Amino acid sequence: MFRGSIVALATPFNEQNQVDFRTLCDLIEWQIESGTDGIVLCGSTGEDPTLSHAEKLQIFKEGVLAAKGRIPIIAGTGCNDTARSVHLTLQAKEAGVDGALLILPYYNRPTPEGCFLHYQELSKIGLPLIIYDNPGRTGIRLSVQSMKRLCELPHIVGIKDATGNLDYALELMHQVKTPILSGDDSFLLPQMASGACGVISIVANIIPRQWKILTTLLLSDQINEAREFFYRYYSLVKSMVLETNPQCVKFALGAMGKCSPKLRLPLIEPQDVVKQQIIDAMVKAELLFRKKQVVIA
Repeated sequence: MFRGSIVALATPFNEQNQVDFRTLCDLIEWQIESGTDGIVLCGSTGEDPTLSHAEKLQIFKEGVLAAKGRIPIIAGTGCNDTARSVHLTLQAKEAGVDGALLILPYYNRPTPEGCFLHYQELSKIGLPLIIYDNPGRTGIRLSVQSMKRLCELPHIVGIKDATGNLDYALELMHQVKTPILSGDDSFLLPQMASGACGVISIVANIIPRQWKILTTLLLSDQINEAREFFYRYYSLVKSMVLETNPQCVKFALGAMGKCSPKLRLPLIEPQDVVKQQIIDAMVKAELLFRKKQVVIA
């Protein structure tokens, strides 16, 4: 159902630290014009932990209105409280989103049975759901068999695999019929070459058209062309995770004039040395030119 290049969109803020809805709509329009296959709102890259329930719901509503049915809108509605996650997912469904991205319940670190019951409640909503597996953020490492059981629930249509474990991802693709989406741009090439149907991407925030081209090449089994294309942007991909996401991609968007680099605490702008590495990678990718180089204070 969801495949290709899906962007985990950054949430722009204004100088008053409020969500900048006008710029949000501009970013959505740019993604649509660039051929992006789907947009995740209020995921990790969208600074979900610092957004209020009301802000998230308004972002979903504005995203649906801006998309006008031209691109799937996927709502990041997962949290570590099943009741709250169910409530927000229900409201997102009423707002007209096309699906929801639901992270495994972080911090609580439930057992596999607790995880199953969590997703069982969410599956009752009737909205297409993507399980988001990111042990680095959740502290949960489910076995392939436990993940396979989750995928047997109704309305589970995908898994975002951000485990960073290629062996696990390969075994998952072998054992589970549910489509796998890469959750790590660095692993996009091997995962899609092995059967993943797409990516939920950070770097697609700044190179949406290029990432769409790459996923199209991979989906059509043009591996040699895809490999060459991938390595053209590899240093840019790596620069996006030099610090905690989305600190780097927000800085890059600011350097491109797409939105303010402002983040909500406890996230902060990257260190100067990291900013320079990002700029160098952007110059290499021909997103910036030396004469327009951003001045680092």
